[in-house]
Order: sequence, then C-alpha cells, then structure tokens
Amino acid sequence: MSSVDDRTARARVRDAALELFAEHGEDKVTMRQIAERAEVSPALVVHHFGSKAGLREAVVEHLRTWMDELFDLTADTGTAEAMQAGEWSSIGEVLQHALPEGSPIVPYLRRLMMSGDPLGTELLAAWHRQTVEIFTAWDAAGKLVAGPDPETRAALAMSSDLGTLFLADHWRQVLGYDPLHGEGLARWADEAMRFYAAILPTTDTGADNDIASPPPSSKESS
Repeated sequence: MSSVDDRTARARVRDAALELFAEHGEDKVTMRQIAERAEVSPALVVHHFGSKAGLREAVVEHLRTWMDELFDLTADTGTAEAMQAGEWSSIGEVLQHALPEGSPIVPYLRRLMMSGDPLGTELLAAWHRQTVEIFTAWDAAGKLVAGPDPETRAALAMSSDLGTLFLADHWRQVLGYDPLHGEGLARWADEAMRFYAAILPTTDTGADNDIASPPPSSKESS
C-alpha cells in the first residue's frame, strides 16, 4: 500500500469513528463497527490507532484542528466589519464551509458537552478563551463592544451560537427551515444581526459607549 493510500485509509477510519461516536456514543461503538463503516479490516484499524482510545485521540485532534481553522477564519476584523455593515453573506459562507450539511462534528460536540464528559468542558474552555481574545481584539479595533466583562459577554454569545448548533435539528421542525444552511441560514442571520446590534458599535456611538455599563457599587450609591 502506498503512503498516500495509507493516509487516506487512516482518515477514513477516523471519520468513521467520528460518525459512529456522534451517533451512538463512544462506549457503544466497537472497533469492528468502525472498520465496517470505513470499509477496511479490523486489523488495519488496530494498525493505525492501536485501540479505541487511540481512535478517540485522533478524533479529538481532528476536532481541535477544525476549531482552530474556524477561529482563524473568524478572527480577522474584516468579519466584524461585515457584521457591522449587516453583510452576512461572507460570514454565512464561512459557516457553511466550516459546517457542511450532514457533518458529524456538531452532534459529536453536542454529545460530549451534554454527557458531562470532561473533554466537553475542556473544549468549551478553549473555545471560550479564543472567543474572549477575538472580542478583545475587535473591541480594540473599534469593531465590537466587548463591554466591562468580556468573559461573560463571550459566554453569552457562545451560549446563543452553541444553542443554534445543538438545537438545529429541533429548530428545523419548529421553524420549518434550516438555520444552518441555504436560505434558512440567511433568514436566521438577518435576525441575528438585529439581535447582536447592541454590541456592534455605530458611527454615532463609537466603541467606547456600551449599553451594559455596570451598575454603581453600593459605596458609590450611598
């Protein structure tokens, strides 16, 4: 087998494991099932990953790479400028590229975070840290109001974003459209722009003004 074929087989096995882990949970998936989904022999799965723990490590590394690439795409202040101008198309393209329809990444993330798996908390913490960094950078560039408590503001924004991702299947049934793809994404995004307008500075308010200033302390009010 050539090195190219070998790498392709390894990726197929990893992707099969990701799909099955997302569908059933890691504890209920066997190495043989993964081999069958990837259309390779169980021996080849063992050759590449050694064990199911090794497969989990490969899946998680793939997930981390996906997260890093997504943040690289969104960290540019040009994304914030597009949001300020209400130009969702470029941001929507980023999301559609990052989350192709049918991707098992979202259901796998949902399972990790909803099951109480410590890895879910670890990934959420990394995601939050990067979001705070982006908010702070955008605030310094005058493209977003990070507010007096950027950590909590980032957590609130993430709760909204993750809620969209994790509840997308339910929203399709409730709303009658897909909030993550096609025309449904555009419709969802239009309202999201209005929803997030409070943290997008305008030429009238500037980045230094904030609608969520902290209340005065008890000493100040006394």
